[in-house]
Amino acid sequence: MPYMQRLTWSGIAMHSGQLPGYAASHGCIRLPYDFSTRLYTVTSKGGTVIIGDSKTPEPRLAANPGLLLAPTDFNPAMLHPLAANEYDWQPERSASGPIAIVVSSADRAIYVYRNGEPIGRAELEITGIGGLGDHVFTLLEGSTGKPSQLAPGREAKRWMRVTGEGRAVDPDKLKSRLRFSPEFAQKLADEIKPGTTVIVTDQVVVRKPAGDAAIFASN
Repeated sequence: MPYMQRLTWSGIAMHSGQLPGYAASHGCIRLPYDFSTRLYTVTSKGGTVIIGDSKTPEPRLAANPGLLLAPTDFNPAMLHPLAANEYDWQPERSASGPIAIVVSSADRAIYVYRNGEPIGRAELEITGIGGLGDHVFTLLEGSTGKPSQLAPGREAKRWMRVTGEGRAVDPDKLKSRLRFSPEFAQKLADEIKPGTTVIVTDQVVVRKPAGDAAIFASN
């Protein structure tokens, strides 16, 4: 397939192809040829692709992201149960590349991937009633000039946001419900750069069946 970029190991990919105006693929995402050639030159391994199931009223992030698929699992040493305020941090597993963060209320955990490789996770406490909802945030350039709620002593970053219901979500209210290790937050703040993606979900991200193996859930 011309300018193919694989999304899953089962063969789902983005590639150039005919666009007849109706669903005609067995699961791949067909792109106009000129667009696919340009996209191919600016993307890299480990980038996050968000696929929505409906049109958006204006250019913004797509809704209903589902779950992030990583090519490798956390190793057993990084899957022991986390105590309150505990975290794992192994950035040496991937020294460079795009960062994606998944915040799961179901797992009560934050997972960090770089270049598609899991490099950290932290125990998550959620205050208040109800789930967090499904949201996607992308880091922009600059800061708000206000103190960060999650990384003490730092300025809050600027984020682009979207919600699965198509309505804007107040990020300050969302952040105020999250509690995790301030030390982990500082380490993460040192690594994130414009383009970092945060996926917030009420779904399970890592399932732990009988035994020590971990299976990443996929929808």
